[in-house]
Amino acid sequence: MTPPIAVIIGALGAQGSSILSALLTSNNPRYKIRALTSNTASPEAIRLANSHPNIEVFQTDLSSPTSLLAAFTGASVIFANTVFKPDVFLTQGAAAAEELEISHGLNIVQAASKISSTLQHFIWSTLPDADGLTEGKYKIPHFQSKIPADKYLLDPENGLVNKTTFLRIGMYGSNLMRDPYKPVYVKEVGKYILTLPCSPLTLIPFIGEETPNIGLIVEAILRQPERTLGKYVLGVAEHLTAAEWASTLSNASKVEVSFSEMTLEDYEGHWGHVGTEIGLMFKFIEELQRDSYTGGLSSSLIVTPEDLGVQCLLHSTEDGLGKINWEDILG
Repeated sequence: MTPPIAVIIGALGAQGSSILSALLTSNNPRYKIRALTSNTASPEAIRLANSHPNIEVFQTDLSSPTSLLAAFTGASVIFANTVFKPDVFLTQGAAAAEELEISHGLNIVQAASKISSTLQHFIWSTLPDADGLTEGKYKIPHFQSKIPADKYLLDPENGLVNKTTFLRIGMYGSNLMRDPYKPVYVKEVGKYILTLPCSPLTLIPFIGEETPNIGLIVEAILRQPERTLGKYVLGVAEHLTAAEWASTLSNASKVEVSFSEMTLEDYEGHWGHVGTEIGLMFKFIEELQRDSYTGGLSSSLIVTPEDLGVQCLLHSTEDGLGKINWEDILG
């Protein structure tokens, strides 16, 4: 009997590759994986295509509804994630990157609505509606770019609300590898400083070690549709304060890292429009704290890794940071 088809959008990315690995290494490969990528001729795509008989690498253009419909045809499961394109953000600004990601998300969900005869489970990787939750106080483009697709999925007329799981994945601890998160060595105090525009007590949701954790959670979502369809799954392994994030890096890197708070205005002045984007995110999290990923939702709609029985399997943020060569990154 032919196994059902599971489509993974962005199969070579952090989320997609984690899910693909989890689905293939579970007790038995229950799915034929259709791994979507924008370039099947890339060395990474070729390696993936040759890595397992259950994987089909499929070239897809997220700007093309026709391309997406062809990729989805016959699928039982779709994992969908869109990207706030860094190159567009840096060269054209946040509004252009937001508009592009919105269009990709809507193309995906509209194509998914056309295969209702085979589709059983649609997993949408999304983020909170910070603008709506705070009545316009925090409009974070890389959060808001997910929301039009959310609204389409929630509209009963589109036939997907009871087939969808909304997955809100917490922050990556490994963001510390790159600007504007990367700690800076301050010679006067003899240590590295992690500087963010929020209080040291700001409680930040983290996915933990991304590579295993995302796949473990998604595999559990698919195994337990009775718990997850029509629900919001919290892709969060732990909450750490901003100061604890710095301490976690200290433990993992074996160098001293401290946290320092900066005003949003100074952060924006230093990092420009990147500082505005990231700074607003941290101010939003600071204001809502533990509710930043669940605010506005009924408790009956929220599913945690503990509810799914995988909390004990998740790897911590420190586990992930400990596998990175910080000597090269921090210099």
